[in-house]
Amino acid sequence: MPAIVDCFDELSLVPNQTTHVAVALGPGGFSSVRVGISTALGLITPRRLPVAGVPTHKIEVEPYLAEIDSGTPIYSLIPAGRNEISWSRHDSTVETEKGVATPEELAGLIETNALLCGEACEMMTGIVDQSRLKARDVPKRDPHTLIDIAQRMFADDQATSYEQLRPIYARPPSISQSKRPK
Repeated sequence: MPAIVDCFDELSLVPNQTTHVAVALGPGGFSSVRVGISTALGLITPRRLPVAGVPTHKIEVEPYLAEIDSGTPIYSLIPAGRNEISWSRHDSTVETEKGVATPEELAGLIETNALLCGEACEMMTGIVDQSRLKARDVPKRDPHTLIDIAQRMFADDQATSYEQLRPIYARPPSISQSKRPK
């Protein structure tokens, strides 16, 4: 929370001036997604503020939606650990499929005309034609993209209920799998 307090100070604001909150739901780093959601809940719960929970794949693909036409899908890519990629296929503005695969497996799944965007694009370098990669400079995810999506959600009265504010994992956390006795 100290970083958030610093942000408020930098903007000459105080926390009670907050009217809406947006948060990325994942997939992403296990701890960062959970900390982000917990922080959002800490900000919104006392005053029952509206919140927009946005899947990370939606944030990744947003800047490239204008490049999608009826025959060209775009895949958003996020590192999933173990040299694997969490991917989501987008056709127009709709997420149609998602999964986890190695770069080589993903190259075999995607259409020959598909574009690729997101944080894990560099993992596809040398595997697919470079012209298909829509990589961005740092920061990988522009916070303004999250704000734009959240503003549309709020304008359309599509705030996320507190109960739905849960992490999205590329795969279930390993701690949730039962271990068999040896």
